[in-house]
Amino acid sequence: MGIDIYAKWRNQTKEEEQKQYTGFRIDVGSVGYLREAYHGEPYATRHIVKEAFKNKSGKAKIPAKKLRERLQETIELVKLRHKTVYNERITIRSPYVKSYIQFVELCEKMEKRNGEPVTIIASY
Repeated sequence: MGIDIYAKWRNQTKEEEQKQYTGFRIDVGSVGYLREAYHGEPYATRHIVKEAFKNKSGKAKIPAKKLRERLQETIELVKLRHKTVYNERITIRSPYVKSYIQFVELCEKMEKRNGEPVTIIASY
């Protein structure tokens, strides 16, 4: 079990949507998908897209600017989580970290293209 985060945007193609169904991969933020297992805190997903967790529907439109503002702290949470939960030290080059960076970059790109924030869906 885990936390799945999806980015949805206006005019998203079926192909773009299908790419988000990755079999729980942690390295595909570039397609608008984040994955985090329930192995213990801290949870980076709950920080970067907190509005989606506060909403009973699990959905929220989050401006890319907010995601960008939260990114550095989110990266630190990912690193802390790996140290605390998995006894691993990871760096900015880790696929876990890169996925969050790519996710934010995609959200920025889609917001710029469509003129509106993406919708974030948190499934947990």
